[in-house]
Amino acid sequence: MKAYALQLSLAFSFLLGPCLADVQPYSNSAEYDKGDYGRWVTQTFLSSQVIAPVLNVRKPFTECDDGSYLFVAPRGGGVAKATPMILDAAGSLVWAAEQHYGNVYNLMVQEYHGEPYLTFWAGDDAVGGHGVGNYYMLDRHYELYRKLAGANGLGADLHCFTITAESTSLSTLYEKVEKDLSGVNQQRAKGWVWESIFQEVDIETGEVIFQWRASEHVNIAESYTVLNEATEKAPWDFFHINMIEKDAAGNYLVSSRHLRSVLYVSGTTGKVLWQLGGRGNSFEDLSGGAATRFIGQHDAHWGNADQSVITLFDNGADWGGDYEKGSTGMRVEVDLEKMTARLDLKLQHPDRIISASQGSYQTLPSGNILLGYGFNGAMAEFSPNGTLLCDAYFGPSSRFTQGDVQSYRDLKFNWTAFPKTTPNLVWVDGSLYVSWNGATEVKGWLFEDSYTSKQNWRQYDLAARAGFETKLSFGGGRPIRRYVRVVAMDHAGEHLGASLVLDLGSVATDWESEAAQLDAGAGSAGKTEQDEHHNTAHAEDGSAGDKDDQTSELRKEVEDIQMLLVLAFLALVSGLLVVWMAFSCRRRRNMFGWNSVPQDDEEVAMDKMELGSGEGGSFWQRLHPRLESAQGRLRDGVHRLLRPKSSRATDRDIGEGMRSDVELPDVH
Repeated sequence: MKAYALQLSLAFSFLLGPCLADVQPYSNSAEYDKGDYGRWVTQTFLSSQVIAPVLNVRKPFTECDDGSYLFVAPRGGGVAKATPMILDAAGSLVWAAEQHYGNVYNLMVQEYHGEPYLTFWAGDDAVGGHGVGNYYMLDRHYELYRKLAGANGLGADLHCFTITAESTSLSTLYEKVEKDLSGVNQQRAKGWVWESIFQEVDIETGEVIFQWRASEHVNIAESYTVLNEATEKAPWDFFHINMIEKDAAGNYLVSSRHLRSVLYVSGTTGKVLWQLGGRGNSFEDLSGGAATRFIGQHDAHWGNADQSVITLFDNGADWGGDYEKGSTGMRVEVDLEKMTARLDLKLQHPDRIISASQGSYQTLPSGNILLGYGFNGAMAEFSPNGTLLCDAYFGPSSRFTQGDVQSYRDLKFNWTAFPKTTPNLVWVDGSLYVSWNGATEVKGWLFEDSYTSKQNWRQYDLAARAGFETKLSFGGGRPIRRYVRVVAMDHAGEHLGASLVLDLGSVATDWESEAAQLDAGAGSAGKTEQDEHHNTAHAEDGSAGDKDDQTSELRKEVEDIQMLLVLAFLALVSGLLVVWMAFSCRRRRNMFGWNSVPQDDEEVAMDKMELGSGEGGSFWQRLHPRLESAQGRLRDGVHRLLRPKSSRATDRDIGEGMRSDVELPDVH
């Protein structure tokens, strides 16, 4: 009941003046797609230094809102600083890394020893089709848990870092090696190649459990990539590994972009047991070639537990010049006994987006499929039968294929995080702006003010969280005290953390009460100093007793607000119910031919009005001012409720590091 009441109070918090400070996404904007707003459309915030993308929404992801978040890592020629980001279904920023890691790939949520972690690769991707860097694991506080390199002295590659059910990691790696190329070109006895490698590693110890090298198990002559000079400075990338997945049997599903094939590799011998697609295809294609023909594919996975389905993102293109009519998602049914393959589903964007590199295919718990278009800033969600449900761009479509805005994979995950930072609060031009980067559980903001920077906090306003940054405007002559802070609230009304104290200086308008309070306290200075010392000590120690008092006080005040708003809501519903019943009676009288004499002028007026008729508008015109009046009385009641009680003298400094050293210039 308490959680419901807070949700209801937040739903009515528009009465208190909060509003969305974020720039709203564009909707089917032709100007956006033409690039009129730039190659990388972003927004900045007043309370945070992070930058967020502004999407061009074709079909809103709010229609696909399953409670999860969108995970993207934009980079490219138009992106000034590559940053891993989390967005909500409305396109609002939830988290953006404040640390610059370099180019970032594969932001996702993975489980390790039963705990969720943010994982991604970051480093130098200018090597040529792959990269050298590190794998990062961040905990639910966005603090670094692990930073991992490749084993056996090899650099960690960007394509894949997967944590298995056995708490090991699978990763891709590349190494320059010299190989016999006579089977490819008889004029070239030897040449340098990029060896595609994958490793399974014990994350705790760094021990290599299994390592596989492509050149030792495949025929390099099956490559679709044209042999280049194959020198040590420019090795030939014949295989190009980009995904590994381990199954319950201990074997590995491996995707080779340049073989245009998905391979099934023995986890004991490394032998290739079969191939789907490519020159070495092992399957009879029951779809006339459609199930085994794909070009430059990415993100191949088993589509179900019984290993009868393989899913992948078919780029339909590569840098060699082979192009299909758009990149697609593919779901292929395979029969591993009969060795047959059949195309079960092909997902294509109506704009036929073509991505020559990168891309993702994710089967969601609902059965929906999310496609990320890699080299192009676009993502789309489809139903299990292939209907396009949601669709958004984070780069102009006219610039697709130019690489301005890329994201290697675009994925969806559930994520709950509690940053160890505090909410950011600033005062700009008569309004407060608040945000808390990465805090997923904040549903509302409790604004408080005080005459001092350490105690006697008065609950000034309650506002629903609105996007990444929430704005609270001040008007109507409401006095505000010199020191302000904001407390983050979850859906149950529990506090999550408080901002640093903001000193408004001469912007404050409530000064007379301060003087009166100081005068009243002059006669008991010793006791006040002792109490202040006691309260300060409790704030510094963070004792359990003081925290319980703070929580109890906060809960009581929030519950008071909730009760008032619930009663107001019930009164409004009751009034509308009475009106509906009156009209129902009138209709019944007309239906059965009843005749009655109106008892007063009000009933006469009611008899003249019919819902849905032209005169119905006049009724709502008369009702609207009454509703506004009721809202005004409700607002006044809330403000009276939020006034400090004279007996209250508690110190509710929440969180660590509270200070009042944020000064604003005087405003005259």
